[in-house]
Amino acid sequence: MKIIKAFNDDRLLSGITQVDNTEFPWPGYSFSISPATTPEHVERSYLALARELDVDRERIVTVHQVHGTEILVADSRTQAQADALITTTPGLIVGVKLADCCGVLMYDASVGVVAAIHSGWRGTAGNIVGKTIEILTSRFKTKTSDIRVWLSPCASGSHYEVGEDVFQVLAKHCTPLGSKWLFDNHQAIRDQCFSAGIGEQNIDVRSECTITDEQWHSYRRDGERSGRMLAFIGLRFTPEKSQ
Repeated sequence: MKIIKAFNDDRLLSGITQVDNTEFPWPGYSFSISPATTPEHVERSYLALARELDVDRERIVTVHQVHGTEILVADSRTQAQADALITTTPGLIVGVKLADCCGVLMYDASVGVVAAIHSGWRGTAGNIVGKTIEILTSRFKTKTSDIRVWLSPCASGSHYEVGEDVFQVLAKHCTPLGSKWLFDNHQAIRDQCFSAGIGEQNIDVRSECTITDEQWHSYRRDGERSGRMLAFIGLRFTPEKSQ
């Protein structure tokens, strides 16, 4: 299984899966049921990821994503509907499924909390990233100076064509292109992090465009043939202050 590591921190398991159909037919490993997959195909993908990470399958937690701004604090597997997951449970891996939307991973090792966020244009318009940071600082008492943020590859500002609906709510990050616009989700999310108090030095961005780079799944490029990647993060340890 092809995985790109997110944070270079051995206290974490973090990263994102890539397109890999060496074991399965197209779309290869895929983490959400779609016209291109079956429930069995998806479950086999999760089992393969669990083996790769050397964790129990039951420790990989995802939710039913709806392009909203609901944020769930998780301590076990769940069937909930949300677009962001937070956990302080060591050994629990939270993940979000992606195919052009941006996966945002966050952690604060000093208090032992991690988050995985699914932010397409609707999530960005609803500031799901800013709302997650607010929960981290208010409920978990993190300091913004201690929060590290990682942004996955997503549909880029050079190729992500959008219409009037997106322009109306995210005009600052839209560039005119004839009767449409190009939307820069990466920059919009970075700006939301800045507004929430996260310094630029704490933000890492994978700048690849999922639409043009075939290492990544893209609904815009492949339509219903598209698979889904998983951006994931989990704690390996229990912080000293919580013991």
